[in-house]
Amino acid sequence: MKNRDSLSFDAYLACKDLSSTELLNILLNSNTQTQYEAARRLQFFQYREIKDIIKNVLLTSQYSRHRELAVFILGQIQNKLDKSELEEVLSLLIDFINNDKSIKVKSSAISSLGHLFHNYDLGEEEFCVIEEKIKLIWQIYRYSIVIATAFSSAFFPKRDYIEEYLIKNLNSRHPKVISWIVYALKEKIYHSKSIETLLLNRLDHSRVESYIYIEIAAYLISINCEQIIPYIEDMVLTQNKIDDEIYIALKNNSSKSFSSIRKIMLGKFQ
Repeated sequence: MKNRDSLSFDAYLACKDLSSTELLNILLNSNTQTQYEAARRLQFFQYREIKDIIKNVLLTSQYSRHRELAVFILGQIQNKLDKSELEEVLSLLIDFINNDKSIKVKSSAISSLGHLFHNYDLGEEEFCVIEEKIKLIWQIYRYSIVIATAFSSAFFPKRDYIEEYLIKNLNSRHPKVISWIVYALKEKIYHSKSIETLLLNRLDHSRVESYIYIEIAAYLISINCEQIIPYIEDMVLTQNKIDDEIYIALKNNSSKSFSSIRKIMLGKFQ
Protein backbone atom coordinates (compact mmCIF):
# COMPACT_ATOMS: atom_id res chain seq x y z
CA MET A 1 0.00 0.00 0.00
CA LYS A 2 1.34 3.44 -0.94
CA ASN A 3 1.95 6.02 1.76
CA ARG A 4 0.47 9.52 1.71
CA ASP A 5 3.57 11.18 0.20
CA SER A 6 3.63 8.65 -2.63
CA LEU A 7 -0.07 9.16 -3.35
CA SER A 8 0.42 12.93 -3.30
CA PHE A 9 3.28 12.71 -5.80
CA ASP A 10 1.21 10.43 -8.04
CA ALA A 11 -1.59 13.01 -7.95
CA TYR A 12 0.87 15.77 -8.83
CA LEU A 13 2.16 13.81 -11.83
CA ALA A 14 -1.39 13.12 -12.98
CA CYS A 15 -2.29 16.83 -12.93
CA LYS A 16 0.85 18.80 -13.75
CA ASP A 17 0.39 19.11 -17.53
CA LEU A 18 -3.38 19.19 -17.81
CA SER A 19 -5.56 21.94 -19.22
CA SER A 20 -8.08 23.78 -17.07
CA THR A 21 -10.89 21.73 -18.62
CA GLU A 22 -9.11 18.48 -17.83
CA LEU A 23 -8.42 19.64 -14.30
CA LEU A 24 -12.08 20.51 -13.86
CA ASN A 25 -13.00 16.96 -14.89
CA ILE A 26 -10.71 15.66 -12.13
CA LEU A 27 -12.27 18.03 -9.59
CA LEU A 28 -15.71 16.74 -10.45
CA ASN A 29 -14.94 13.03 -10.67
CA SER A 30 -11.79 11.96 -8.78
CA ASN A 31 -10.75 11.00 -5.26
CA THR A 32 -9.94 13.61 -2.64
CA GLN A 33 -6.15 13.53 -3.04
CA THR A 34 -6.29 14.00 -6.80
CA GLN A 35 -9.01 16.65 -6.48
CA TYR A 36 -6.81 18.66 -4.13
CA GLU A 37 -3.83 18.48 -6.49
CA ALA A 38 -6.02 19.52 -9.43
CA ALA A 39 -7.21 22.52 -7.40
CA ARG A 40 -3.60 23.46 -6.65
CA ARG A 41 -2.72 23.28 -10.34
CA LEU A 42 -5.66 25.53 -11.23
CA GLN A 43 -4.19 28.16 -8.91
CA PHE A 44 -1.38 28.61 -11.45
CA PHE A 45 -3.76 29.74 -14.21
CA GLN A 46 -4.76 33.35 -14.78
CA TYR A 47 -7.99 34.19 -12.98
CA ARG A 48 -9.69 35.06 -16.26
CA GLU A 49 -8.86 31.55 -17.53
CA ILE A 50 -10.59 29.78 -14.65
CA LYS A 51 -13.23 32.36 -13.70
CA ASP A 52 -16.03 30.53 -15.50
CA ILE A 53 -15.04 27.18 -13.96
CA ILE A 54 -15.04 28.70 -10.48
CA LYS A 55 -18.19 30.80 -10.67
CA ASN A 56 -20.46 28.79 -12.94
CA VAL A 57 -19.48 25.20 -12.19
CA LEU A 58 -17.79 24.69 -8.84
CA LEU A 59 -19.46 27.41 -6.78
CA THR A 60 -22.89 26.44 -8.10
CA SER A 61 -22.39 22.73 -7.43
CA GLN A 62 -24.79 20.94 -5.09
CA TYR A 63 -21.75 19.17 -3.60
CA SER A 64 -20.02 21.04 -0.79
CA ARG A 65 -16.66 19.45 -1.69
CA HIS A 66 -16.73 21.27 -5.05
CA ARG A 67 -17.58 24.60 -3.43
CA GLU A 68 -14.88 24.05 -0.80
CA LEU A 69 -12.28 23.47 -3.53
CA ALA A 70 -13.48 26.56 -5.38
CA VAL A 71 -12.93 28.92 -2.46
CA PHE A 72 -9.60 27.19 -1.75
CA ILE A 73 -8.49 28.00 -5.30
CA LEU A 74 -9.62 31.61 -4.98
CA GLY A 75 -7.45 32.27 -1.94
CA GLN A 76 -4.13 31.36 -3.52
CA ILE A 77 -4.19 32.18 -7.23
CA GLN A 78 -0.51 32.52 -8.07
CA ASN A 79 -0.83 35.06 -10.90
CA LYS A 80 -1.42 38.47 -9.41
CA LEU A 81 -5.02 39.65 -9.48
CA ASP A 82 -5.73 43.15 -10.72
CA LYS A 83 -7.84 45.49 -8.59
CA SER A 84 -11.20 44.53 -10.07
CA GLU A 85 -10.38 40.82 -9.92
CA LEU A 86 -9.30 41.11 -6.30
CA GLU A 87 -12.52 42.91 -5.40
CA GLU A 88 -14.53 40.22 -7.16
CA VAL A 89 -12.72 37.40 -5.38
CA LEU A 90 -13.12 39.10 -2.00
CA SER A 91 -16.83 39.51 -2.68
CA LEU A 92 -17.21 35.84 -3.60
CA LEU A 93 -15.43 34.70 -0.45
CA ILE A 94 -17.52 36.94 1.78
CA ASP A 95 -20.69 35.64 0.13
CA PHE A 96 -19.77 32.02 0.84
CA ILE A 97 -18.62 32.79 4.39
CA ASN A 98 -22.06 34.19 5.12
CA ASN A 99 -24.39 32.09 3.03
CA ASP A 100 -22.99 28.61 2.44
CA LYS A 101 -24.52 26.01 4.74
CA SER A 102 -21.38 23.85 4.86
CA ILE A 103 -18.96 24.45 7.72
CA LYS A 104 -16.09 23.18 5.54
CA VAL A 105 -16.90 25.66 2.80
CA LYS A 106 -17.14 28.51 5.31
CA SER A 107 -13.81 27.48 6.86
CA SER A 108 -12.06 27.29 3.50
CA ALA A 109 -13.43 30.71 2.53
CA ILE A 110 -12.23 32.26 5.80
CA SER A 111 -8.74 30.81 5.30
CA SER A 112 -8.69 32.09 1.72
CA LEU A 113 -9.64 35.55 2.96
CA GLY A 114 -6.64 35.43 5.29
CA HIS A 115 -4.37 34.37 2.44
CA LEU A 116 -5.52 37.35 0.35
CA PHE A 117 -4.90 39.81 3.19
CA HIS A 118 -1.44 38.33 3.60
CA ASN A 119 -0.45 37.96 -0.05
CA TYR A 120 -1.76 41.38 -1.13
CA ASP A 121 -0.66 43.17 2.01
CA LEU A 122 -4.20 44.37 2.64
CA GLY A 123 -4.63 46.46 5.75
CA GLU A 124 -6.86 48.83 7.69
CA GLU A 125 -8.57 50.42 4.71
CA GLU A 126 -9.50 47.13 3.08
CA PHE A 127 -10.56 45.52 6.35
CA CYS A 128 -12.89 48.40 7.21
CA VAL A 129 -14.74 47.75 3.94
CA ILE A 130 -15.47 44.10 4.79
CA GLU A 131 -15.37 44.11 8.61
CA GLU A 132 -19.10 44.39 9.17
CA LYS A 133 -19.77 41.84 6.41
CA ILE A 134 -17.76 39.08 8.11
CA LYS A 135 -18.85 39.63 11.72
CA LEU A 136 -20.44 36.17 11.60
CA ILE A 137 -17.08 34.40 11.86
CA TRP A 138 -16.44 35.63 15.39
CA GLN A 139 -19.66 34.00 16.56
CA ILE A 140 -19.06 30.43 15.35
CA TYR A 141 -17.08 28.04 17.54
CA ARG A 142 -16.92 24.97 15.33
CA TYR A 143 -13.48 23.36 15.19
CA SER A 144 -12.55 24.10 11.57
CA ILE A 145 -14.05 27.61 11.72
CA VAL A 146 -11.96 28.50 14.76
CA ILE A 147 -8.77 27.24 13.12
CA ALA A 148 -9.48 29.20 9.93
CA THR A 149 -10.40 32.33 11.86
CA ALA A 150 -7.30 32.11 14.05
CA PHE A 151 -5.12 31.74 10.94
CA SER A 152 -6.73 34.71 9.20
CA SER A 153 -6.58 36.83 12.37
CA ALA A 154 -2.80 36.81 11.96
CA PHE A 155 -3.26 38.97 8.85
CA PHE A 156 -6.27 41.11 9.75
CA PRO A 157 -5.63 44.47 11.47
CA LYS A 158 -5.60 44.37 15.25
CA ARG A 159 -8.94 44.62 17.00
CA ASP A 160 -9.94 44.24 20.64
CA TYR A 161 -12.75 41.84 19.72
CA ILE A 162 -10.34 39.68 17.73
CA GLU A 163 -8.00 39.48 20.70
CA GLU A 164 -10.95 38.54 22.93
CA TYR A 165 -11.96 35.82 20.47
CA LEU A 166 -8.45 34.39 20.45
CA ILE A 167 -8.20 34.47 24.23
CA LYS A 168 -11.56 32.74 24.61
CA ASN A 169 -10.42 29.91 22.36
CA LEU A 170 -7.22 29.38 24.33
CA ASN A 171 -9.43 27.19 26.50
CA SER A 172 -9.88 24.76 23.63
CA ARG A 173 -8.93 21.13 24.24
CA HIS A 174 -7.62 20.82 20.68
CA PRO A 175 -3.84 21.36 20.29
CA LYS A 176 -4.22 22.42 16.66
CA VAL A 177 -6.58 25.22 17.68
CA ILE A 178 -4.11 26.40 20.31
CA SER A 179 -1.29 26.24 17.77
CA TRP A 180 -3.01 28.56 15.31
CA ILE A 181 -4.12 30.93 18.05
CA VAL A 182 -0.55 31.21 19.31
CA TYR A 183 0.52 31.88 15.72
CA ALA A 184 -1.99 34.76 15.47
CA LEU A 185 -1.03 36.14 18.87
CA LYS A 186 2.62 36.18 17.86
CA GLU A 187 2.07 37.64 14.38
CA LYS A 188 -0.09 40.52 15.64
CA ILE A 189 1.80 40.95 18.94
CA TYR A 190 -1.31 40.48 21.07
CA HIS A 191 -0.10 40.36 24.66
CA SER A 192 -1.79 40.45 28.05
CA LYS A 193 -1.49 38.89 31.49
CA SER A 194 -4.57 36.79 30.86
CA ILE A 195 -2.91 35.33 27.75
CA GLU A 196 0.21 34.52 29.76
CA THR A 197 -1.81 32.86 32.51
CA LEU A 198 -3.81 30.70 30.12
CA LEU A 199 -0.73 29.60 28.19
CA LEU A 200 1.28 28.80 31.31
CA ASN A 201 -1.63 26.69 32.51
CA ARG A 202 -1.59 24.90 29.16
CA LEU A 203 2.11 24.15 29.60
CA ASP A 204 1.38 22.55 32.96
CA HIS A 205 -0.94 20.11 31.19
CA SER A 206 1.20 19.40 28.11
CA ARG A 207 4.11 17.07 27.47
CA VAL A 208 7.46 18.85 27.24
CA GLU A 209 8.26 17.11 23.96
CA SER A 210 4.93 18.03 22.31
CA TYR A 211 4.85 20.59 19.50
CA ILE A 212 2.27 22.69 21.33
CA TYR A 213 4.54 22.96 24.38
CA ILE A 214 7.37 24.20 22.16
CA GLU A 215 5.20 26.73 20.34
CA ILE A 216 3.75 28.16 23.55
CA ALA A 217 7.13 28.35 25.25
CA ALA A 218 8.69 30.11 22.25
CA TYR A 219 5.86 32.64 22.16
CA LEU A 220 6.16 33.36 25.89
CA ILE A 221 9.90 33.88 25.48
CA SER A 222 9.25 36.30 22.63
CA ILE A 223 7.00 38.50 24.81
CA ASN A 224 9.44 38.44 27.76
CA CYS A 225 7.15 36.50 30.06
CA GLU A 226 9.42 35.90 33.05
CA GLN A 227 7.22 33.10 34.38
CA ILE A 228 8.43 30.91 31.51
CA ILE A 229 12.04 31.01 32.74
CA PRO A 230 11.75 28.00 35.14
CA TYR A 231 10.23 25.93 32.35
CA ILE A 232 13.08 26.84 29.99
CA GLU A 233 15.69 26.25 32.67
CA ASP A 234 14.35 22.73 33.15
CA MET A 235 14.51 22.07 29.40
CA VAL A 236 18.02 23.46 28.97
CA LEU A 237 19.52 21.80 32.03
CA THR A 238 17.95 18.36 31.70
CA GLN A 239 17.76 17.70 27.96
CA ASN A 240 20.50 16.68 25.55
CA LYS A 241 19.01 18.69 22.70
CA ILE A 242 16.73 21.67 22.38
CA ASP A 243 14.14 22.47 19.76
CA ASP A 244 15.21 25.02 17.14
CA GLU A 245 12.18 27.22 17.85
CA ILE A 246 13.13 27.52 21.52
CA TYR A 247 16.79 28.04 20.66
CA ILE A 248 16.05 30.88 18.23
CA ALA A 249 13.50 32.56 20.52
CA LEU A 250 15.90 32.54 23.47
CA LYS A 251 18.92 33.53 21.41
CA ASN A 252 17.02 36.53 20.01
CA ASN A 253 15.69 37.59 23.40
CA SER A 254 17.90 40.43 24.69
CA SER A 255 16.10 40.88 28.01
CA LYS A 256 18.33 40.86 31.08
CA SER A 257 15.84 38.58 32.80
CA PHE A 258 16.70 35.84 30.30
CA SER A 259 20.44 36.52 30.17
CA SER A 260 21.47 33.75 32.57
CA ILE A 261 19.54 30.92 30.94
CA ARG A 262 20.40 32.28 27.49
CA LYS A 263 24.10 32.09 28.33
CA ILE A 264 23.74 28.52 29.63
CA MET A 265 21.85 27.46 26.53
CA LEU A 266 24.33 29.01 24.11
CA GLY A 267 27.21 27.39 25.97
CA LYS A 268 25.57 23.98 25.97
CA PHE A 269 24.03 23.88 22.50
CA GLN A 270 26.24 26.23 20.43
